[in-house]
Amino acid sequence: MGIVQDKVTPEFKKWVGYCEKNKKSQIGTYENPEDYKKNAGTGNYTVFAELYKEKTGINVQGQPWCDDFFDTVLIHLFGVDKARKLLGGFSAYTPTSANYYKQMGRYYKAPQEGDQIFFHNGTRIYHTGYVYSVKDGIVYTVEGNTSSTKVLENEGGCVAFKQYPIGWKSGAKKIDGYGRPDYSIVESYEEGFVLAADGKRWWYQNKDGSYPINTWAYLMEQTGGTSGWYLFDKEGYMLTGYQTAPDGKTYFLCPQGIYEGQCMVTNDQGALMIADYNMENGRYLINNSYI
Repeated sequence: MGIVQDKVTPEFKKWVGYCEKNKKSQIGTYENPEDYKKNAGTGNYTVFAELYKEKTGINVQGQPWCDDFFDTVLIHLFGVDKARKLLGGFSAYTPTSANYYKQMGRYYKAPQEGDQIFFHNGTRIYHTGYVYSVKDGIVYTVEGNTSSTKVLENEGGCVAFKQYPIGWKSGAKKIDGYGRPDYSIVESYEEGFVLAADGKRWWYQNKDGSYPINTWAYLMEQTGGTSGWYLFDKEGYMLTGYQTAPDGKTYFLCPQGIYEGQCMVTNDQGALMIADYNMENGRYLINNSYI
């Protein structure tokens, strides 16, 4: 398994069922979207365009969004700079996006998982999606701004699974080709805390690219070099403040500063202090003294 199977494909799949909204006020954020189907409409307002503008400066809100959906997922996963290298550049116009791959020599006729599929309508490339599987002559995709019907449909308003025979063609419409991001750019992992796409929350990347989910982890904070216990939620984000851990107990986690996220315990005076933890003895320490 590699980064495509472990990280990229699951991120695209998790958005299946999401529908565009009629108003910008109804979308929420990429990290905290409104209910996928609530206020579904035809206004082309999405969380993808919101994050896309925030990170690239390109405003495509209220416009067809199959292409910026693809770009935004990679931006969320790998950051703006690496996503730009993977894609060759940013554009919500499908002919331009396909051309970026061609300029990099990474546009192919045979698909593989992780590719960006492009469709042609007889006049130009006009729709795109993500290839999550290729099996027995069928290419399986996750597409934005489409529908769950069996036919190719752009402007469908939702994220949906699709499938086509390799070499598919129907009238003037056909699969034009596949852009292939060079995922080797992001295959190497640097262990440490990583700032989330919202610029506020944190997650922790291990050396193998995995990250703690719904668990405690004893980690070193890089700024001050301090170590402590950190609690991560079911999506892998570090928690702060009062939180209930998987064991059902409630803890207070430092809300800010270089100790942000570290577990705090009460000293003899009843004050909350950052506590170290002796793994061998299984006991907390404050100022090198057991409590």
